[in-house]
Amino acid sequence: MRSVTEQAALDEFLATAELAGTDFTAEKMNNVKIIHSDQKNPYLLSAAEERAAVGKQKAHKDRLTVPRRPHWDSTTTPEQLDRAERESMLEWRRGLAELQENNDLLMTPFERNLEVWRQLWRVIERSDLVVQIVDARNPLLFRSEDLERYVKHVGARKENLLLVNKADMLTTEQRESWADYFEAAEIKYKFFSASLAKELNDARDLEGSEEEEEEGGEEETNLSTKTKALHVKNDETSGDEEDEDEEEIEGEEEIEGERTRILTVDELEALFLEHAPDNEGT
Repeated sequence: MRSVTEQAALDEFLATAELAGTDFTAEKMNNVKIIHSDQKNPYLLSAAEERAAVGKQKAHKDRLTVPRRPHWDSTTTPEQLDRAERESMLEWRRGLAELQENNDLLMTPFERNLEVWRQLWRVIERSDLVVQIVDARNPLLFRSEDLERYVKHVGARKENLLLVNKADMLTTEQRESWADYFEAAEIKYKFFSASLAKELNDARDLEGSEEEEEEGGEEETNLSTKTKALHVKNDETSGDEEDEDEEEIEGEEEIEGERTRILTVDELEALFLEHAPDNEGT
């Protein structure tokens, strides 16, 4: 299985024919010429062209969807399901082609390999939580609202999560603005940074290596930790009224910070485990 997001005209023609169950045999391929009628990159638009393209996309938003898996049940044979899935994919691709041709709609590259969609359909059916990973620099550009709708259509109890990666590139104020937007739109989200997670893992590996080399310093480290804990305890028991005010402020800051906090790998794994089905007794 390989991902196919762009096809030349001939490749697309043959792929469509394959989906439709039609065979073609090419003969005498001599004197074949491929003519490029337009050398302009269609995705490099002026400001006016971009506004027009976005307007057309919004106008036809309800038809710019991900393909749906056709209905099936325990009585459906593999052959019937294969044929139904091919027909569904073919109908979806024809609809997009019609939009592009009749409405002069600019279509960005999309997945054309049926096997990739089949994997997605099956993953959604088996999942309790479906995570979309988007780029923090423009989260809405990469988010698929229709995919979220499809997940809920497959199972009302299934949940969606928008994982905003590269969040370390955003300031706290920017993350707060996005948090406000996501919460107002009732979008479940979390901030993450694969780059920071890698740095943390590398630091842990380095620390583990140093600890193995310095086994003799373990007692000194434990003593230092106990001393710090004692200072913290002493600080907590002094000035009751001041502590109550500080705790209230810290509580508010913690709630606010939770909205914009960049999760670690451990926290992300814990979040996934929260959505795992309870298998006790099975």
